[in-house]
Amino acid sequence: MEKMSQVTVRISDADKQQVDRIVKELGLDMTTVTRAFYKQIIREQRIPLDFSLDLPAETEEALEESRRMAMRGKTKGYATGKDLVDGVLATAGVDR
Repeated sequence: MEKMSQVTVRISDADKQQVDRIVKELGLDMTTVTRAFYKQIIREQRIPLDFSLDLPAETEEALEESRRMAMRGKTKGYATGKDLVDGVLATAGVDR
């Protein structure tokens, strides 16, 4: 069995509560998310974060299109992150 290490991170209680809520909505836990983040760093050989003050024009356009669609009632809401993922996979024809 591979030897395991423990990582401790100090963050504000407010940030932790927000992250815990989001992670739980996605049906995950912090250990899984942290391991996935570390694996992505290893796989990509970079820190997979984008530190930017400006959104790319393509992102701005996509956000504006989403707003227009929402105003026309052309969007579907989901109660949880899991429901969203299940809906996307079903639309793509992927069985879980």
